[in-house]
This record gives sequence, structure tokens and C-alpha cells, in this order.
Amino acid sequence: MKRLILHIATLALAVTPAAVFAAQPDDSETTVVTEDDSRDIRENAVVIPDGDADDIDIPVPSFIRQRANKITLNGSDPSKLRQAVMMSNVKPVSMLLIGDSHVQAGINSGVTRELMQYDFGNAGRGIIAPLRLSGTNEPSDYYFQSRNQWNAVRLMNASWEQSVGFTGTSIHPLTSESQLFIATSEKEDYNPFTSVTIFHRGQMTIKSVTTSEGKTVHFRAVPSHDYTQIILAEPVTGIDVDFSSAGDLTVYGASLDSGRPGVKFHSIGNNGATYDTYNRIGNVGQGIVPLEPSLVIIALGTNEAFGKFDSAEFTRSVDRLVKNIRATNPDAFIVLTTPMECQRSITTSKKVRVKGKTKKGRPRYRTTSVKSYKVNSNIASVRNAIIDYGRRNNVAVYDWYDVAGGAGASSSWLSANLFAKDRVHHTAAGYRLEGRMLYDAILSTLRD
Repeated sequence: MKRLILHIATLALAVTPAAVFAAQPDDSETTVVTEDDSRDIRENAVVIPDGDADDIDIPVPSFIRQRANKITLNGSDPSKLRQAVMMSNVKPVSMLLIGDSHVQAGINSGVTRELMQYDFGNAGRGIIAPLRLSGTNEPSDYYFQSRNQWNAVRLMNASWEQSVGFTGTSIHPLTSESQLFIATSEKEDYNPFTSVTIFHRGQMTIKSVTTSEGKTVHFRAVPSHDYTQIILAEPVTGIDVDFSSAGDLTVYGASLDSGRPGVKFHSIGNNGATYDTYNRIGNVGQGIVPLEPSLVIIALGTNEAFGKFDSAEFTRSVDRLVKNIRATNPDAFIVLTTPMECQRSITTSKKVRVKGKTKKGRPRYRTTSVKSYKVNSNIASVRNAIIDYGRRNNVAVYDWYDVAGGAGASSSWLSANLFAKDRVHHTAAGYRLEGRMLYDAILSTLRD
């Protein structure tokens, strides 16, 4: 991974009715404090270089609570996951991480994938989504491109003109004859694939498959209800897929498989996502069935902590997504991850009376605004709700809040240059550390 996708935007002063100055003519000073919901930061992105991405020797700072770095089972049974990993030298084992912008960037999941595949073998890149074609950032280790025009919809759009699949994004071709370029990045380690499974709704007829140099690749297309598998005659790192479609085609993503044993560590991330927004899709559980996940990790909760937090409503949303996934993936070991402490911005505006009067004879005032930050206290409430849900429903929990340092962790991460300037997201080093710690926790569960 050569780049890090982070979310940085200019903070606009959000003036709510409570923030409107109501000074009387004889008031000498008025101070108003407003909290920003950081929505732009959480849902939009820019690219920041990641210069140390090839180094898998990731140091662990002293404030990381390594003794807490484990998955609490809460009475759940990981034996099927352990058995699947033990047999991964014969049959590939599939793992899936579902999350928000922390996952969409692909840095933390990329580290976890790299370390898992170093131990157990590389069964393929796994799921990729047309994020850039949808107008947002995507991980730097793959390409999902096209020469054609598409209509795109993302998870966080207020309204959907077309269906959104389990990846949280979808693209619809505006022509009946279309092309997709699907590849792993040459900037990363050599990562060929021998089959591509394109997830879609509607009719798709594969016409031809060629390399980027124009060489014909022999293939066999195997259509199914929710996807089309393209089995290639030789391993490649990139292909152009030409196809025809009816007017109802919508593409959600693709899975790249190496044809070798080992681990496929899939990741699905969407900027600004919450449990509710994934529930809005309605069929996430059914959508991931073809991936055959033995492990499903759900890493959400940060975005719910901005704005008013209702623990009971949040718990219902968690329960709905867990049950949706479990109903169609009964053998999958499900793990809920708590979000780590972050901060939110505060704008303090002070209106001070100064000498002189206005042309209408009224007192004159000067307003100054200062931005500062404070710990987002809702994060701890989200964490407690997830832990409580896991205990009561026998669902495993990875308490990243505790592992990252607990209360006060955001200041430690800032001092160590592991937190981004927005104090919500991480730097490259921070995401890589997170990916390393998740790998260690999974490995501990497999060995216990």
C-alpha cells in the first residue's frame, strides 16, 4: 500500500438556533459554544502519502494495552473458524471486515490481510468495489475502472436511484455494450488472480476478456442469480472485461481469487457508514453468502457517536445487522468491534462590546471565533452498548477502545502522530498499527 486515504475537510461553523447571538444593547459580552458534527470529515476524503507501507515490522507504543488485545468470546464458539483455518492449506478460508471510512481507506485491512496471508497463504485479494467510479476514494492496491459512462450510487446518498448491493455502492451502465478494467496494483506485491466473480443485479453477458496489452485471455463464464464468475485459463494481474447487458444491470463489486489455498481477507468500507445505513441495504447477509465467510468482523460505531446518541436505538440497529448476517451465514463466527476514543471540534464564539456605536446609534460589538477540540464522550457510550449487547447475545467482541488505550487514548495517539489532524481518523502509521493489532487478536483466538 503506497497511499493512505483519509478524510479532511474545512470545518464550517454550524450555527444552530442555540448559537444565534441574542445580546441586548447593554450586554458587554456574550459567549456561545457550538459542537461540529464533523460530517464532511467523516464522509469525504483526500489522499495522503503512506511512505512506510511496505514495512510489516510495525512497532507497538507503550500506551497500547497489549494484554487486552484479544477477542472476548461471550459464550460464542469459534471452533468452526479454527477448523476452517486449519484446513486452509486444502480449501481457502474466507474472512470479512465490514466498516466505515476507517475500513474504506484499506490501510488497516491491508495490513491484516498481508499478515494473515503471510502465515496461511494468499488465496486472493478478495472483494473489491467500484468506489472511484462511484465518485469516492478506494484502496490503492486495486483498480476498478471503465471507459464507459455509469450512473453511480453510494451508501450515504440520501436517495438511491438504483439498488445498492452489500458493498455499499453500485454502478449502472448507460450503454448496452460496456467494459470494465479490473486489476491488482503493480505498485504492490505481485498478486495475480485466476478467476473474477462479478457481483451484480440483472443480466450480464461476457463477450471477451483481454489483458491491458490486448492479449486475448481464454475464459469460461459461469452465470448465477447474483453474480457471474469468470474462470481464466491463466493467472493475470489485470483484465479488460467486455460485456453486454440489459437495461436492469447494476454492478456492486468483484472478488479476485488466486486459485491457491490460504486466506481471502475481504474488506467492505463506506465513508460515514453506520449500522443503520448497512441495514438500509436490507440484504447484506444474503449478499455475502457467495464469499462463504468463516469470520465476519463488524467495525462500526464511530459515526453514531456524532450527534445525539440513543443507546436503545443503537442496540436495535446492531441486533438487526447481526441477525441479518447470521440468518444466511450460520457457520460464520461474528465479532463486533468497539470504536476507539476520538475527539470532536468545538467553536467558541465571543461577542464583546467595543467603543463607539453603529450608524443607527446602537452599541458596536466585535465577534471572535476559536476552534478547539474535546473528547467525544459518546464513543464510550457506543463502546458500552456494544459490549453489553455481545454479553447478552453471545456475540464475540473485540474491544478496540480498550486496546487502543481506553479513556485518554486520543491524546496519546495525537502525541505519537498516529491520529490525523481531524482527530477522528488515523495517520498511515495509526491505521497500520490498528491492522497489526487486529491480526494479533485474530491469531490469539485461533490458537487458544
